[in-house]
Amino acid sequence: MRRNKATLIADFYRSLSTQDIDRIWPLYTYLYNNDYLNCLTRKNYHNLFVYTIRSRACQKNLHRLNALVDDMRQRGFSLRLSEYNSLINWVGGKTVPHKHPHHLIDALQLFDEMQQPYRIDENTGEKVEKDVVQPNVATFNSLIHIAAQLLDLRTAQKLYHDMVSRDLQPDQFTYSTLLHAMGKMGDVDGIDRMLDDVQSSGLNNVMNTTVIWNVVMTGYACNGAKDRAYGLFKQMLDSRKRRRRKPSKKAAPVVDAESFRIYIDLMIHDDKRKEAISALYSMKGVGVRPIITIYNTLFSSFMSQEPNFRLEVDTSEHDMDDPQRKENLDTLEKIYQHMKDTQVKPNSETMYTLVSAFLDLGDTKAALEVFVHLSTNQNNTENNAEKSNVRSTSVAKLAKDRCLRMQCDNEPSKIEPNPELLERLNSILAKSNV
Repeated sequence: MRRNKATLIADFYRSLSTQDIDRIWPLYTYLYNNDYLNCLTRKNYHNLFVYTIRSRACQKNLHRLNALVDDMRQRGFSLRLSEYNSLINWVGGKTVPHKHPHHLIDALQLFDEMQQPYRIDENTGEKVEKDVVQPNVATFNSLIHIAAQLLDLRTAQKLYHDMVSRDLQPDQFTYSTLLHAMGKMGDVDGIDRMLDDVQSSGLNNVMNTTVIWNVVMTGYACNGAKDRAYGLFKQMLDSRKRRRRKPSKKAAPVVDAESFRIYIDLMIHDDKRKEAISALYSMKGVGVRPIITIYNTLFSSFMSQEPNFRLEVDTSEHDMDDPQRKENLDTLEKIYQHMKDTQVKPNSETMYTLVSAFLDLGDTKAALEVFVHLSTNQNNTENNAEKSNVRSTSVAKLAKDRCLRMQCDNEPSKIEPNPELLERLNSILAKSNV
């Protein structure tokens, strides 16, 4: 039954005020099916576009975004620069865990389209004039990021040179993306060349940042240049110590938690666990708070590297008087206590590495205690936080909370054991007849 037009439009505007695309879309679809889209203004479409890209990055919302763009073109509404940038990001693989070559192709097609003075009408096949939209730094950064994730370094570098040729100044994101891709490709010489080129261009203010140095340190560490990685860390650490006494603009950027993570991970791979643990304990002295990935790396270093060991290990198989085992258990417990003292929030990887480490060292009791503690304590904290947040009901508050939830979608709200750990614990409990 066809609804009254005035009532339908009023309902649509009420749904629009919620900024919730899942509530808006059914009414928008009804407008489309009944040829009422001519009642919507350019501002309405812009709002619909914004609410969609603020929503969860999934295939359903990508289809909605593409449908909106098609409808805007039918109405003769040209896309703005900010809308093109967002659309490039979405069609470029934002909605999937792993990008594929067609994502880059689709993004580059949009890049070409925005600079064309016309578009092809899908119904008539004729050229229709449209506004030319010049790309900006954000446009190039999105495209370079997509190409870099596909390890298409040639395309990423072409985009970079195109960007520079237009007198657009690359920023920290541009360089960190390119340097990270070079590191993953093992192109240490390329990293050095880019650093030299930027230095000769007088852009040290862009490159002399902790983020860039961390990316370069990772590139060196992953490609056999560990001494150079250690050297960068030492410079950043010394810089932080000096700045705590007397700030200096000419010094190297200061070390941060990510720098420590890279450094500690490198030392673990270099069989320097004691030095890595000492680095963790030294972080407080330079005013840097640890992050959970550091603890996970250290916990995993106590896990057995033998493939079949984890499925067969049992406390009885260990020499209970082995001094090395006792020392490792004591060290592991101290690191775990340090994590609790610094109030660093654990995650699912923490459960897997820590419980597995205790099991591999033969302390089944400690492993089960940690498993229960992480399973119950953390999830209770999450439930209490949810209850305390259910207060405000204003539209602005709901919209803000929704955006914050979307930003945290990649981080699981609860600690979940992986199947391998569950299988192992169940096997131990079955043998113990618990």
